[in-house]
Amino acid sequence: MAVTAITGDIGAGKSAFAGILAGILECPLLDADTTAKSLWLRDDVRNIAVSRWGNGILDSSGHVALKEVSRRIFASKEDHAFCNSLIHPLVMSELCGCVKNLPCAVIEIPLLPEAGRPQWIDTVIYVEACYSVRAERCKLRGWDDGELLRREKFLLSRDLRLSASDYIIRNEGSLSELESQAVRLSQEITIHDNNKRSP
Repeated sequence: MAVTAITGDIGAGKSAFAGILAGILECPLLDADTTAKSLWLRDDVRNIAVSRWGNGILDSSGHVALKEVSRRIFASKEDHAFCNSLIHPLVMSELCGCVKNLPCAVIEIPLLPEAGRPQWIDTVIYVEACYSVRAERCKLRGWDDGELLRREKFLLSRDLRLSASDYIIRNEGSLSELESQAVRLSQEITIHDNNKRSP
């Protein structure tokens, strides 16, 4: 099993790079954010969240409203830490279970530095871009000018985030340029994984 994790700056193009790389490596593509969203549907997770924030985080069907959760966890360091301690271990456990029987996998894990790098991840790639480029991309998500800064202040320092990575990809150009970087890096990853498995 060879597992490659993609992390990096907000708005840097992690999803685009992860999709390209998974296609090149012919690996299944997994996504920590999708896994996290599914966890909020669990009764035990919902009950813990309600005990912290009250029924105001539930929608009309009694499910956790993710927009309400997002509003709260990016409002205070205490709520952000609470959410991380609740969700991160569960997400990593779910992903570990998913990759156990796969020959290889590419996983997008935006908050891998904050969650901690587990032993079952072989390679970590950090996707970065300058602030101005990322801000423009985030506007396409419907974020206002302050949302990117508001969210970034809850992340670890850039140095700490980079220290958990094996490779860095700079994504400020075209999609074809990103694809070229993915092709080159895929060859290095293959060699790296083969060397790790040599007797």
